[in-house]
Amino acid sequence: MPGGLGQAGPIWLDVTRLVSRAGRGVQTGIDRVEAAYLDHLLEQGGPAARFLLRSTRGYLLLGPEGGALLARLVRGEAGLPPRGDLLSQAYGKGSDPRHRVERALRGVARDRCLRGGLARMIRRHGGGGFLYLNTGHANLSEATLAPLATAAGVRVAVLVHDLIPLTHPELVEHGMPARFAGRIARIARHADLVICNSAATEAELAAHWHDRQARPPCVVALLGLEPDPAPRPDVVRRDDRFVMLGTIEPRKNHAMMLEVWERLAERLPPERMPDLHIIGPVGWRVEGLMARLRSHPLLGRSIHLHGPLPEAELRRHLAEARALVFPSLAEGYGYPPLEALRAGALPICSELPVFRETLGNSAVYLDVADPYCWVTTIEQHISGKVALPLPSRPTLPDWSGHFETVGAALGQVRVVRVDGL
Repeated sequence: MPGGLGQAGPIWLDVTRLVSRAGRGVQTGIDRVEAAYLDHLLEQGGPAARFLLRSTRGYLLLGPEGGALLARLVRGEAGLPPRGDLLSQAYGKGSDPRHRVERALRGVARDRCLRGGLARMIRRHGGGGFLYLNTGHANLSEATLAPLATAAGVRVAVLVHDLIPLTHPELVEHGMPARFAGRIARIARHADLVICNSAATEAELAAHWHDRQARPPCVVALLGLEPDPAPRPDVVRRDDRFVMLGTIEPRKNHAMMLEVWERLAERLPPERMPDLHIIGPVGWRVEGLMARLRSHPLLGRSIHLHGPLPEAELRRHLAEARALVFPSLAEGYGYPPLEALRAGALPICSELPVFRETLGNSAVYLDVADPYCWVTTIEQHISGKVALPLPSRPTLPDWSGHFETVGAALGQVRVVRVDGL
């Protein structure tokens, strides 16, 4: 397969994350990246493409036909079996979407093994000569990486999306920092190449590994964005409409945006209040915030809570909005501001290095420690008295460029593993 990932030779793409998140609704940014890699290899990988997943009872190895079935299941284009297999039913997991996906994939798997049999399965398929690629922050266990790292001729590459559990442990689920530290240590020990989604992520990874004398080489490749569909003629942009997009969790900083809208309500008459549309699933450690939001006096008036929405409806909201407000406290990449630019909405973002890298002069940057500056900026936009010039739209990153960069780097990978920490 010329170009793209074809420069790396045969690839085993890990698809564990996609399978494990089956049935959870709207995909996260990391889910979308793994799905993009799956689609790319199905398009260009040919008969040598393989897809590895750690199932609930061991490992499955899929060929192109299994990968294509998984892609259809992810997109909702193929129906799941009504229940998982007999063993899943015996354990009371028969209705679990993941078990149902696994049942469908077992029927088309090229090979399978129990959890301790990965090394033998590798030997059954030539013992090496391929590149294992993990893009999902999942299945980075010693049980998976060690057999791959010790097999002759197998190269290991891992995409790191962020280091938020280590740099901002207070913003993630309890227990995640320790688990994530183990993953990063195993990447250092077993990977031959690390792919970083931004220079900001690479800098954080280098800082984390500052005391290592040897470390895997890194390549930076900005994540791609799907092309913008043709605009709908019935969509009209409104200066008083703002969107906040993303999982409701502490690091997205919804609490500050509620404070901003409360201050706006103190300053503006009801007829001049802008609308804030909050879109995204409910995450973790937000019980107090959700209670405050659901009982908020502005809810249903100028604050609108939508939950997760289908892609077409999400794009309509962005196409109608004056701006996306995105006061995130930490990001490895951040798709929503790029999606806002694609739809013609202005990103109003927190001052994070990754946004400067991906958005350049096409966004407004504000201090998340100063809600007043958010209030005044929004007032300026709804009144038509914008103090800052409207940014120009940049050339948005695409998947073609991403895969060319990654493919060239993978094609140069040699086994360069380093000693443990």
